[in-house]
Amino acid sequence: MPHIRIAWISADGGECEEAWPSVERFRAWALAESLHCDWRAYEEDEEGEWVLIDEGRV
Repeated sequence: MPHIRIAWISADGGECEEAWPSVERFRAWALAESLHCDWRAYEEDEEGEWVLIDEGRV
């Protein structure tokens, strides 16, 4: 299963980046944890480059 890299910045300025199976799973987790953040999701292309595929705010 391909992983999505999600980078987020919390309301207090903390930065984090993790692999997730999908954007939907990250958003569900963030909502369940009452996490307030801006996030960006990246997917690796055929050449090994990380490409922005989605972004938002929870």
